[in-house]
Amino acid sequence: MNHPLKTLDLLAQQIREMETANRPSVESIGSGCTSMDRCLPHRGYACGSMIELVRTAPGSGVSSLAFMIAKKAIEKGKYLLVLDSQKQLYPPALQSLGIPLERVIVLHPGNHTDAVWAMDQGLRCSAVGAVIAEVGQLEDRVARRLQLATEQGGGLGILLRDRLASRSHPSWADIQWLVRESQESSASGSASVDSPRGLDLMLTRCVGGRVGARLTIGMDANGKWVEASIKTKANHEQASTLRLAAELAKPANRRREVAG
Repeated sequence: MNHPLKTLDLLAQQIREMETANRPSVESIGSGCTSMDRCLPHRGYACGSMIELVRTAPGSGVSSLAFMIAKKAIEKGKYLLVLDSQKQLYPPALQSLGIPLERVIVLHPGNHTDAVWAMDQGLRCSAVGAVIAEVGQLEDRVARRLQLATEQGGGLGILLRDRLASRSHPSWADIQWLVRESQESSASGSASVDSPRGLDLMLTRCVGGRVGARLTIGMDANGKWVEASIKTKANHEQASTLRLAAELAKPANRRREVAG
């Protein structure tokens, strides 16, 4: 007779295969940050996946983190689409991170409908390696539409959100990071809003990944990752499997609420 945990592990694997069945490639896009990639099931971000970066406070560094992740996704000649509704993008900051401006497309959507349409079209385009957008209100139907568009295009969809929006309007993101400026940076007062010296990250959603892992990372003046530490919860594999079983026992609507 199979051990219950082995049975749950097999079930978890089957679910992961079902969730990624429609993606155009099983390849992954490494972030370039070893400690971050170690937390993910494919040692990187699976092509055709959506990532949600949730800030805990204004200026917590989610934008810089998003561009660092996107940089690897456009290395092979693909384009980066940025939806800059607030018109706050500063091109020299992208250059400092090593992002080629000739492959950056910036849109200024005038309303939510235009923003959703632009995201959908960009995510579906195979020439676009990554789409970065600040997202507040997000209906479940729209969230699903964007997830399917990301799977079709094969790039990365990177959503920047605050905690309230993330909780009240859950996305269908495959991966969710909770992001805050590191305590060391806050105490020193030397970090800027656009490029904080260090970030504290916690992986709060990732099927098959090391949910609960905490990282402290940063970016230097040359656009390189600075890796400081990684911590994980004890008995992670067993805890993740049992959590999966508990979630599967809940009604679908309830699972969607919890996911946010």
